[in-house]
Amino acid sequence: MTDAGSLRVGHDEREQLVHVLMQQYAEGRLTAPELDDLSGRARQARTYADLDRLVADLPVPPPSAGVRQTAATANLARLGQDPDHRQSITGGMSSYVRRGVWTVPAYLSLNAGMATVKLDFQQAICPHGVVDIAVSAGVGSVVLVVPEGWAANTDQVGKGIGAVSNTVDAIPQPGKPLLILHGTSMAGTVRVRYPTRRDRYLMRRNVKRLKAGSSSSSGVETGPGSAFGGSATGTGTPQDAPQWGVTDRRY
Repeated sequence: MTDAGSLRVGHDEREQLVHVLMQQYAEGRLTAPELDDLSGRARQARTYADLDRLVADLPVPPPSAGVRQTAATANLARLGQDPDHRQSITGGMSSYVRRGVWTVPAYLSLNAGMATVKLDFQQAICPHGVVDIAVSAGVGSVVLVVPEGWAANTDQVGKGIGAVSNTVDAIPQPGKPLLILHGTSMAGTVRVRYPTRRDRYLMRRNVKRLKAGSSSSSGVETGPGSAFGGSATGTGTPQDAPQWGVTDRRY
């Protein structure tokens, strides 16, 4: 990225700094000769770095600070919108589980590390026809739970010594998104599947909480205790939960 100081300035930026210098003069920080000198140099400035030097010893933000802030805000707005600004989710040593209502970005990067990254799309809002997902399972697991009608392609995911499992359709129903995965499972597992009974139960429970006035419309859980749907400090499985078999308890 180009350094803000090297960017060229225009008449507006020059005159804005002259106005700042006039304020500093009015507050007694500059003498009249200094104001004349600095104002003249400001009007001859070519870059933000030239303007920054004129206020280096004054208690005002350097003109380039606004450019840097604008660039940072622009990058944040682009998060997940293009391949160079993917929304990244990393498991590391702890599991990461995303479920509930959330908006799916067009570009994702999932890195399980030594744990599990699980994304449940049952209540997700996906405004994109295609979602590009870079995956790296490490020695952990990347698990995607997609609703009926969605599709996924995992042909570009290398297995390494790990495993890749995709049990959903390859062609989406009209109006439904296609998830395209690429990367590697390394020594871990990449799995794409439809919801199990437990997934559907957790979704219904979340809907009930929302109707009851829950403060959050989405759920992100981290830590080893969250892997199976409860929070890390949960009190156990509710009595009305169905009895799941072994396959339902897996990610």
